[in-house]
Formats: sequence, structure tokens, C-alpha cells
Amino acid sequence: MHWLESQVERLHALIETQRRAADAKEARHAFLAAVEEVASAVVRRAGVTACFVCHDGLLIETAGRAPDFEALSAMTQTWMVAGKEAALTLSLGRVRQMVIVGHEHKLALFVIGQLAVGILSPSAVVLGQALAH
Repeated sequence: MHWLESQVERLHALIETQRRAADAKEARHAFLAAVEEVASAVVRRAGVTACFVCHDGLLIETAGRAPDFEALSAMTQTWMVAGKEAALTLSLGRVRQMVIVGHEHKLALFVIGQLAVGILSPSAVVLGQALAH
């Protein structure tokens, strides 16, 4: 299985565990610790510049180097709203990921529950390969 895919599945499973947990606070701490771990692991991959996690445009976790994590987080909220509207209009189903490719950099966005995970890299990097193993 693809490394990033397995991490995303693990985080989704932790969300389900959190929903059923008797101790919601402890389950939330476990989920947030796992999110922090994934962000740190992603940024250690060759070709990845930065990784961040946000909720409704507010930063939860950052790793690596980015010109402005706050701006990335705020814009992610805008892009996610636009992406959800486009997916609904085009009957694509729920948004799972989006990729924005610029001349110099690319930003991959993943939805995990109510969180968005952003991965920033140079545009020439093939993130599928960088995050595969």
C-alpha cells in the first residue's frame, strides 16, 4: 500500500475511534498526536518542502519551511470551499484531495475528517513517488 494512503487511512480510523470513545479528550489527544507525527514524517520525504494541518483556515500543525503558513492555511479554507462547491456541481462526490500546481511550487491538499492537510513541494516533484514508500 502507498505510504501516504496508509497514513491517511490510519488517521480516518482514529477519527472513528474518537467518535466512539468513552474518553473523548484522550481520543482527541491521540488523534492530534498522530496528525503531528504524520506532518513530521511527510516533511522528511525527499522533495517535500513543508506540511501543515489546518481546520477552517486555522493552523493546527506545521513542519518544514514555507513562506507563510498562516496564508497557506487561510487560502486552504477558501480552496476547500470552492472545491466542495465544484465537486457538488460536477457530481464528483466528496472532496478527498486537491492539487494546485504553480510554475515554481505545488500544493497538495487532503481532507481528513474536518481537517485539511497541505503538502508543499517544488512543482517538478512527483509527490506520488515521494510519498509512496
